[in-house]
Amino acid sequence: MSKWTKTRRDPGRTYEDEEAKKQLKAVMQRIRELVAIGPECEPEFVQILKRLEPEMDKGKLQERVMLFRAAVRDEQQRRGR
Repeated sequence: MSKWTKTRRDPGRTYEDEEAKKQLKAVMQRIRELVAIGPECEPEFVQILKRLEPEMDKGKLQERVMLFRAAVRDEQQRRGR
């Protein structure tokens, strides 16, 4: 059954692309690894964000970087560094 047929039968429901879902899961795992490694991974984190959302404005990017830094600090405190 095609994606179009599924949507036509159930117009209120959206169907996720399985490949995109796998890629997003891999990206999320990599971000978790970067948080565990520490603040020196910030440039790679920024590259991931730019690849996921190329049109992200500077303010939103800065906000995400601040969240990354906060997550790194929390992880370091949790580990007792």
